[in-house]
Amino acid sequence: MSEASQPRADRPRAEGAPRVLLGHGGRIIAAAAQRILGAHGFEVGVASNARAVEEALAAGGWNALVIDVALPGGFELAAPARRAGVECVILVASVFRRTSYKRRPRRLYGADDYVEIHHLGDHLPNRLRAHLGLGPPDHPAETLREVLVSLRDRGDARLLEQSPRGLAALIVADLLLYNGDRVTDASSVDEAWAAVSEDLEDARKLFELLRPEATGAGELIADAFRELVASLDGARDSREQGGMT
Repeated sequence: MSEASQPRADRPRAEGAPRVLLGHGGRIIAAAAQRILGAHGFEVGVASNARAVEEALAAGGWNALVIDVALPGGFELAAPARRAGVECVILVASVFRRTSYKRRPRRLYGADDYVEIHHLGDHLPNRLRAHLGLGPPDHPAETLREVLVSLRDRGDARLLEQSPRGLAALIVADLLLYNGDRVTDASSVDEAWAAVSEDLEDARKLFELLRPEATGAGELIADAFRELVASLDGARDSREQGGMT
């Protein structure tokens, strides 16, 4: 087992049916994740926005949190998950770069692990079991082939289902995961922008390719970038105040 997949020593092994909270705004993908994880012995709850995730974490009883990378405020949820003693996994869209899944994101912003959406059916249950200190799973009681087929290319199809602002946020969120060091090491938003300016230009071109009818691509990408960088600064300040690294 790799270091990244070892359960943290300060968290007890899950007993009974481990409970997983899924923070995801997409109905189809959330339903597929529920079915897949349910077949692997997990009890799954879904929260469609960051506030609902925080309220569920505060209520307690969860063993793990899985966050959609593009959930508004999603990057900030790793901190309350840690405070609640809950494992945190980011679900990555891998839409900005076709080869993103071939390398690990530079920074996970306090999360314990990540899984690409096209590995939702196989990697996610296994990673969760490893982080929770569980043994090998029993063979799922139901056939998941149809679920896995329905997830094929969902990462791409999902782009076309987004509003223009949602699409910009999804593209930029994916970009930040793979450029985390350059962004979080910057002392200002302008410095962060300069550090990834070429990637942001690629993000604008990708947006225009996917939504040629939409106007103001550059402004939408810029707004999404500034909002996400601000949320990362807020999450970093929260961790520092709480003595977290």
